[in-house]
Amino acid sequence: MMLKLFWEKLLTTIWFVPAVIATGLVMSSIGFLNLDQHVDIRNWPWINTLQIGTSGVRQVLAVTTSAIISVTGVVFSISVVALTLAANQFGSKILHNFLRDNKTKMVLGLLIGSFLYGLALLSFIDTHATTSQQMPIISVAINLLLTVLSIIGLIYFIHYISTTIQADQIISLIGEELNQAIDESLLDLDEQVTTDSVKQRWDITVHAMPSETMVASVSGYVEFVDIEQLRKIAENENQHIELFLRPGDFVIENLPILRVFQEGGINEDCFGRLRLCISLGRKRTPFSDIEFAIMQLLQIALRAMSPGVNDSLTATACIDWLSSSLGRMANREFPLEYLEDSNGVVRIKKREFCFVDAVDTMFHPLRQNVTNNEMVMIHLLETISRILQVSRKPQYSEALYNHAKLIMESSKESFRNPSDTQEIIKRFEKCQIIYEHARSKFQADRTPVFESSARFRV
Repeated sequence: MMLKLFWEKLLTTIWFVPAVIATGLVMSSIGFLNLDQHVDIRNWPWINTLQIGTSGVRQVLAVTTSAIISVTGVVFSISVVALTLAANQFGSKILHNFLRDNKTKMVLGLLIGSFLYGLALLSFIDTHATTSQQMPIISVAINLLLTVLSIIGLIYFIHYISTTIQADQIISLIGEELNQAIDESLLDLDEQVTTDSVKQRWDITVHAMPSETMVASVSGYVEFVDIEQLRKIAENENQHIELFLRPGDFVIENLPILRVFQEGGINEDCFGRLRLCISLGRKRTPFSDIEFAIMQLLQIALRAMSPGVNDSLTATACIDWLSSSLGRMANREFPLEYLEDSNGVVRIKKREFCFVDAVDTMFHPLRQNVTNNEMVMIHLLETISRILQVSRKPQYSEALYNHAKLIMESSKESFRNPSDTQEIIKRFEKCQIIYEHARSKFQADRTPVFESSARFRV
């Protein structure tokens, strides 16, 4: 788990991928130079096309290397300008997606590597060499090929960066990453089992067992929690661990982060190993944090609805992609809050991000910030009606319908035009019809009657 987090952080740096490509091209220059020394190329049919003399070869290398390093500076400048524009328009949180994009970093690596490749050849070629055998013809040919690829890479980079900073493109990329994270993190409905019996076993096990609480040593965001390692420690030490946090939470120093139930005392070494399973950092990461991508789309939508921008179309695009993700969640089951060991003993109780949390995270900020925007309010109800049609669990549908009622109540105080009021009433009635139909279907299938979720927040 720690290696995955370290790899994720490496991918978000702007230097790692270019450094790897540049190092590879420098190493390849050494290999091609050795190949030139051991291969007789005088009888090759195309060799006469490169018979321009040592001074000519050095001049070509000097021109190509100087041109490539100039282009590299231009590419870096364009990248910084694009990042600045994106941060100003969409917020700093989306910079993570730009820094994680490897396409621009591959172009930078190609340019830097081609420059270093040309320098390596220049340092090798002797100005007094006169024969083709003494000149690294193969290496020079590869340098010309890299120059052509660098030009192609520059053209591709300009095209790619001009399309990437468009609002619809950024929103769709974040939405696709969110959907991918949902597919990787959540389960199919058929794979989930009931938690009632597991919860009862946990309550019975830890009811009278002594416990100790571990607190945070520093403040920061929870980057990841190594659940598997916690389960191994709990099994080996015959412990039961209750987690009070999940990835994405912000903790302050001395805040309780977990409780350990164990007969007898718990040594400091065990607390040290448990502390290593929880990583705290300066910022939230998408690693094991579905809510992070939701917050990215929310930031774009809320900035678009600010008085200085007032871009309703961008906000509705964010809502559309958020509805796609919620619709995908509505057909999935979230991970269990209780985990067993290999012997079937309940060892871990954790906090999990659930569908109700996702719905609250999306609709509460939007409803609170777009109350005076009739277009977005109506679109929110249309979005809820779409998600209700694909929801396959009664508690999911109830959470969505509760937000539809909240939006309807908010619109009564803000809508002044009777026509707009009728439009939002029409959308709410559609949500109500879909909800009632789904409820009757669940009851007909002998699904438990809808109950108010204890985690629903108003």
